Order: sequence, then structure tokens, then C-alpha cells
Amino acid sequence: MVAIDLADAKEQRQTLREWLAENARAEPVHYKKIAKALARDPASVSASLSIEGKQAQVSKRPAYFLRIGPGLYQYNEVCEGVVDAELVSEVSARADDFNNATRREMRHEIAKLDLEGFDELAKIVLLNIRAIVEDTKEVDRFNGTVVLLTSWRDDGGRSPVVVYAKKCSFDERIGIEVIREIRGSLPTHGSNQGVLISNGIVSEEGKKEALGFSTRGMKLSVPPVHLMDVEILLNILIESRTGVRSKNVEVLVLDTEFFRRLRRSS
Repeated sequence: MVAIDLADAKEQRQTLREWLAENARAEPVHYKKIAKALARDPASVSASLSIEGKQAQVSKRPAYFLRIGPGLYQYNEVCEGVVDAELVSEVSARADDFNNATRREMRHEIAKLDLEGFDELAKIVLLNIRAIVEDTKEVDRFNGTVVLLTSWRDDGGRSPVVVYAKKCSFDERIGIEVIREIRGSLPTHGSNQGVLISNGIVSEEGKKEALGFSTRGMKLSVPPVHLMDVEILLNILIESRTGVRSKNVEVLVLDTEFFRRLRRSS
């Protein structure tokens, strides 16, 4: 068994891969010939190929070589695209972590708003969900809630819609009573539907009430209340690039083909 230092093994595998990429694309090459070309012990080359094969299996990726027959190895061109795919996957994962952190920061910033600021934010949200914002009017204000009367552009403004813009503290829970209050206010304004815009979190009971389910789980014929609590609120703001800015980041990737050409010319 050949003992190989891990740091040396990594460097050796890279050299072996480069040699195969340059010399074993069209035809397979015996590992002893590879060892001679690289001035390495044949057992060392065989061990490096074995390590790469096992690592590829564990990582569920193609190895950089194909074993064509006993002792014969050919460069696996499929792995070239995988390197870029792995890079994109890694960058995407880090971007997701960064974006999730931004969502958490947005939740805190919205929680810091006063009622006036949240009222303005609610109107921006209404604009993004096709409400006729220019005709929207405030009809009431109480206990951290602004009640607005608006209508949808899609129906030409024919049906009034009652909107509760409810400002909450960070991660505050919203229960069934708020949904019942919205539904109870609809006849006063001649409306057949309501909307809750809030940075709070609607409870499961509240969601069922909004969908028209009774405490026994039966579906009732009641006016709908559309829920836009904190996660939906954040989705709309992020999709419309409101309160966030998009940044393009340049990622540098080694052009291995460029350096291969230089080595051939020397």
C-alpha cells in the first residue's frame, strides 16, 4: 500500500488531471506510461486514480477519468461542465444565505416603523397587487390599524375592498378575532371581500377563519379575507425591489484551457 500525504495527494491529483486533459482525450493511456511522463512511481499514479474514483463516488460526481480497460485511463470531458455547475451551486447557496439574512433584517426594519410609515408601505403593497391606489381612501384608524377602502383594477373598480393595514411588533401573532373583525366590517362599506396587510404572523386558526372554515372544520359561505402577513409582505417587496437593492457580483473562474495552450506553445 502506498502512503501519500494528503496535501501532496491533492497537488498530485491536479497534475494528473491536467496531464490526462492534455494527452488522453482521444485515446486511453496506460497508467505506467502516465507515470513515466510525470516522472512518478506507477504505484503512486494508480493510488491517485483510486483516490479520485472513490471521492467522485462519495461526492456523486463524475471522476475526471474513465477506466477503459485494465490499466487504461482516458480523460472524462463530462467533468469539465460539472466544475462550473458545482461553482454555480456553491455561489447560489451562499447567495441564498445572504438573501435570507436580508429578509430577517427587513422584518426588523418594518417592525420599527410607526403607523404612518406602515400605512405608506401598505399602499405600496396595494399598488403591486393591482389595487387602484389613487382612489384608495382611509376610513378609520385605531389600535395600530389603518382601515382603507379600495378596489381592484382587474374589475374596473366596481367592487369595494376593505383593507386592514395592521402594524405589529416583531413576530407578533394575529389571531382569529382580527379576521372576524375584518369580515364584520364588510357590510358597513358595501364590500364582499377584505384584505389584511400586516407584518405580524397569522395563526392557523386565523388562516382557517379567513378561508371560511368553522371551528368544526366545515366550509362556510362567507366573504373571503385575503391574508398578506409578514412572509407574503416580504415576497411582494422583494419581487418589486422595494426596500432592497440588487447587486451583481463578479465571480472569477480559472481559464484552464488558456493555460493549457500556453504550455503547449512552450
